[in-house]
Amino acid sequence: MKISIKWLTAGLVGLMLQSSSAQSLDELLNRQLKTISPPPSLASFDKLEHLSPLNQDTTNACWSFSTASFYESEMLRLGKPGLRLSMMFPVYYGFIEKARYYVQTKGQSRFAPGDLFTGVSRIIEKYGMVPLNAYSGQTDSSSTYNHRQLEQELFRLMKQIKALELWDKELVTAKVKDILNRYLGKPPETFVYGGQEFTPQMFRDEFMDLPWDDYVKVTSFQYAPFYKYTALNVPDNWADNENYFNVPLEVFYNNLKHAVINGYSVAFDSDIGEVGRIGDKDVAFVPAFDIPSDDIDQAAREFRFNNGSTTDDHLMHIVGYADSGGEDWFLVKDSWRTAWDGQFSGYYFFHEDYIKLKVLAYMVHKDGAPDIKQR
Repeated sequence: MKISIKWLTAGLVGLMLQSSSAQSLDELLNRQLKTISPPPSLASFDKLEHLSPLNQDTTNACWSFSTASFYESEMLRLGKPGLRLSMMFPVYYGFIEKARYYVQTKGQSRFAPGDLFTGVSRIIEKYGMVPLNAYSGQTDSSSTYNHRQLEQELFRLMKQIKALELWDKELVTAKVKDILNRYLGKPPETFVYGGQEFTPQMFRDEFMDLPWDDYVKVTSFQYAPFYKYTALNVPDNWADNENYFNVPLEVFYNNLKHAVINGYSVAFDSDIGEVGRIGDKDVAFVPAFDIPSDDIDQAAREFRFNNGSTTDDHLMHIVGYADSGGEDWFLVKDSWRTAWDGQFSGYYFFHEDYIKLKVLAYMVHKDGAPDIKQR
């Protein structure tokens, strides 16, 4: 892999700047912002149909919030009623599936609250889905989520299971369900929506009725052949799914942009631990002192993934596009708490450079991304 000394040096300069005073860094970022002209408001974007943002609070469930939001928008795009899907239904069954796999691998697989798009699609395929008003995932009257104690209990249980080598899948599943039921509540076997009784599977098939096989997951890394399916090599791919279609960066970006411009929203997995992602400014961009825009290419992207400076921190949902100052900007619906720090609660404005450099993967309907196909 050829590494550009120019952008590598810029990256090192960026690291040094981070160690300088916060005031000087803020001044640099503000000067950079003036050179790239972010859209002034939500009204500047051509917005796609979506429901208003929700705060995931003290949870690690961004993967479920973002993917549920994506499916909500897909229902709206296809002329179906707008409704909130339960974010905690996939979380509940996701923990059960991870525990079973943990037993199956005798403690070698990853057991953690994080997951990917595949975590939600896998749960929907196996268990179905329910609306939010049928399962809130709350066992008290609190209006916010807090999973700290839930996660601590589950971690302690897995540690005990491994130490005692209790590789009994049914026993472990029962213990996990007991913890989940106390903190999240037991998901309904049946519920009434719109005057009709559903099971989660019936609701998936008869009410949501989405083209599940038509959603593609796309990535862009040189560790696997292009135009082939591969695994997304991140810890949260705990089941080693190999259903991410790998394409060159130009194809990756151009098809994401094509989708949003043509009416298809996009769920995406990104690194968010960057100085250019500023909550109180509602923006995410790559400052030139980190890496100049012209040097953002496949090699730059790969280098940061390989050295660990790009990780799969967070999943979000793109719901709009704007051309501002001749550059691409994307309206991002975000469930993380910092999305409420600025003027536009629950939203970020993502610059094209941030998408190219820091987005690991995305999910979209195949009609929105015509070049995502095997050759």
